[in-house]
Amino acid sequence: MSTGDYLRYLRAVKGGPTPQDVEEATGVKAGDYRQMEQRYRAMGSEEELASLAAYYQVPAEELISRVPWTRKALSAALVEAVEQDAPIRLELRSGHTLTGKVQWSDLGSALLLQEDGRELVVQRHMVERWQIGEA
Repeated sequence: MSTGDYLRYLRAVKGGPTPQDVEEATGVKAGDYRQMEQRYRAMGSEEELASLAAYYQVPAEELISRVPWTRKALSAALVEAVEQDAPIRLELRSGHTLTGKVQWSDLGSALLLQEDGRELVVQRHMVERWQIGEA
């Protein structure tokens, strides 16, 4: 799950403060928080992420470790899996792991065809990590 997706999740769990409320409470520069939530690439300095982690009462590493796992990187991995006709292993926020061949994907979800023939739609915001070629 990207930093942005995780920030949206944490904001919802906290009761839905506005991005402006979060910026005021954390000292994150005006407009930057919204950009962190919405961008497809890595955003936010370690200082900003540590401040946000304190606000949401989670370890700073929870945010910092997600920086390389962007939505853009997941999109690229899903395309690569299709191009290679290779299975992809998706580790989900729930702790479950799913493996299958990507049939299609969009900005919100992906369809996996599992080895046993079952099709599963996976919401992209639930994907924590991934690896191509895992059977």
